[in-house]
Amino acid sequence: MIKVAFFGEAMHELSLNNELCFGGDIYNSAVYLKRLLMNNAEVYFVSAIGSDELSTQAYTRFKKQELNLQYLLRSKGRTLGAYGIVVDDTGERTFHYDRRDSAARAYFKLAPQQHFLAALERKQFDYLYFSAISLAILDEQSRELFMAAVAAYKGAGGKVIFDSNYRAVLWQNKATAQKCYKQAYAFADILLVTDDDHFGVFGSASPQLVSFYQAYAHSLVIIKQGVNDTLVLQQQLLNRYPVEPAKRVVDTTGAGDAFAAGFLAEYLITQQCEQAVNTAQQLAAQVIAATGAIVATTLTITTSNQLSPSEQDTDYE
Repeated sequence: MIKVAFFGEAMHELSLNNELCFGGDIYNSAVYLKRLLMNNAEVYFVSAIGSDELSTQAYTRFKKQELNLQYLLRSKGRTLGAYGIVVDDTGERTFHYDRRDSAARAYFKLAPQQHFLAALERKQFDYLYFSAISLAILDEQSRELFMAAVAAYKGAGGKVIFDSNYRAVLWQNKATAQKCYKQAYAFADILLVTDDDHFGVFGSASPQLVSFYQAYAHSLVIIKQGVNDTLVLQQQLLNRYPVEPAKRVVDTTGAGDAFAAGFLAEYLITQQCEQAVNTAQQLAAQVIAATGAIVATTLTITTSNQLSPSEQDTDYE
């Protein structure tokens, strides 16, 4: 069984129809990966929530998603962050956040956090997954503590997966963001990048995408370019995978997170990129055809590592 730890944040997704929903890049990917791999993976969601009623409901939802919550912490003085989404006619979204009281931001200020750090140092997970948002929500001291633990995890033989999700509003300045990105890139065994994130962090004057990431030859680099070809750079060899146009676009929230989960569900088992990209694109297409970050999906990975429809929608929201 593959053990994957996802470190990050889940937030209260404000819904127009008042349904209770949760989302967040790391949480979304964890949920979709667990759905795809089911009993073939132990998926740990590492974060913090509050002690209020909303957090209790979130905890119940996380359990229903079959996530391992061994390293999920509680903060008495905080709650979940919240976000709302405005979607235009093409399905593109604009986010509005309120993270002032987010418990996840204080994860490394909570006493039990040492258990997770110790687990990293002892390499109790096969893979550690975090994103630029995971880093951006932390203060400098917490970020340094976490990255030191990542270094120890790498030293023990652990594999790191990093997603480039960039939210400019979360960073003190671009120089800090660039420093943190490059540090994470140096650790990463698998890099999930988008062209928008790259140019947002490093600017349009930076080298061409492929040239830039050739400097990280130790990593498998997956570069998403929207409707343009998905690029995969592996040991300096570049492959291009066309993107089939989506039949229906309602809301692109969670599309990249689902893509990451779909890719990993295949790749972590087979080490084959072509099928991994195919699964990633199919799952992302299902997610953008509905509203919200976590939606009903009909894809599973069978024991023969082939993509197949499930007998019914997988939807625990």
